[in-house]
Amino acid sequence: MLAGGPAAAGGYSGSAHGDATGGVNRASTAALGYAVGNCAHCHEMHASMKGMEPDPAGGGPSVLALFAAEEAVCYYCHGTTSHNTPPLSRDVEAQFAKTYRHPVERAGRHLVSTLEHGADLDAANRHAECADCHNPHTIGKPGTAYHQYNSAAPADNNLVSNLLLGAWGVEPTWPGAAWTVPTTFTELRPTPAAPAAGVQKEYQLCLKCHSYYAFGSAENTGTGVTSVSNVSGEYVLTDQALEFAPGNKSGHPVVVTLNNRTASDAPRALVASKNGPRLKAPWSAAVGDQTMWCSDCHGDDAAAAPEGPHGSNTRYMLAEGYTWPVRPDTGKFWTLGDVKNDQGSWPTRLLCAKCHPIKNNGKFLNQVHDKGDHQDKYTFGTIQYQGAPCVSCHVAVPHGSKRGRLIAYSSDPDPYAAFQADGTKMPTLLGFRKSSNPDQYDKKNCYSTVKACDDHKDYNPPYDP
Repeated sequence: MLAGGPAAAGGYSGSAHGDATGGVNRASTAALGYAVGNCAHCHEMHASMKGMEPDPAGGGPSVLALFAAEEAVCYYCHGTTSHNTPPLSRDVEAQFAKTYRHPVERAGRHLVSTLEHGADLDAANRHAECADCHNPHTIGKPGTAYHQYNSAAPADNNLVSNLLLGAWGVEPTWPGAAWTVPTTFTELRPTPAAPAAGVQKEYQLCLKCHSYYAFGSAENTGTGVTSVSNVSGEYVLTDQALEFAPGNKSGHPVVVTLNNRTASDAPRALVASKNGPRLKAPWSAAVGDQTMWCSDCHGDDAAAAPEGPHGSNTRYMLAEGYTWPVRPDTGKFWTLGDVKNDQGSWPTRLLCAKCHPIKNNGKFLNQVHDKGDHQDKYTFGTIQYQGAPCVSCHVAVPHGSKRGRLIAYSSDPDPYAAFQADGTKMPTLLGFRKSSNPDQYDKKNCYSTVKACDDHKDYNPPYDP
């Protein structure tokens, strides 16, 4: 029951670990004649391994008859030193030594003899053992790539990869009202009759820890902000089921496609600008009819590292060295001036640029971004910027928003409205209305009292609430 469900022989023998050709083959057990994929490469029944293995963690036996405890059993083959035959190159152990990571080091919190539920993942029990995300008995064989864009069925881009088959998760009961916390969930678990059942979409795995299902009383259900901090204690966690809910005005298409976002005002998808499409390939095809993974944005900061959100040295566990909302070389927020003047290596460091071109042939792909006064000098608190900071208009947690196009208001709480390094809150908009065309925004579409935005004298309510 390592992954919260019984091991089924049929499931295991067809899994990546149980495969008779390319399955697990730990060197010390292979020397004793055990076949590739044999259960005894991980489980030691009746002390049959002749004392050849490391002492059990803590000096006591494993309740699962494993040769090591928790993540250590995985590191033995997927670690800095691989004891598999042949050695494996996927060093996951190094990923969990990074600053921003899932907390596998929190030992003794993962339940292995009973099924875990939300209370077992709450503020007091936060943990992320390997078996919380991977079912070692049903894990699929890696394909040619961890995740490939599904051009034949782009709405299915959020389906789980082979590496997550058989893991358990939750599907929220999505509220009809916008920006409302889901508080009821359906648990999705594998069974002996269906060992590869469980999560079918990647977000269902993530939400068992990053939603009210786990946060419970640690969450303010009015705001979605919790009292739970990340591993390094730098910021508090928010309810991602709230942020990605299909009934919100805007959000990245993790749960549903943009065209299926029920409360969104038209146009729901990103209409192309006169200067070009606003998404990079392959996302520039089937715009509005595609979904995505959480791990399209979250993962290792090094492109050649093992895929998946194990750990990263960039804040929020962002993938491939991308950063948000702070420019890493200056410690200030990214700004439109940075993009206009090609500062800070923004095409490879600003998270938005991973999927969004932002400008083409020197021209912005959104008229608002190209306004000259948005390139002026701004001073907020004690910090001066060249150009309007991205978070002076957009939410600092860019999963979803109450308003179209991920817009933030000054009334939004931390961390949705960002705070600067000097402790002052970044002022944002007081009103916004989405335009039907990115080339047709004018001063009537937004309002703020912040200089120089306070010259929008002809603002024209109603705006998004």
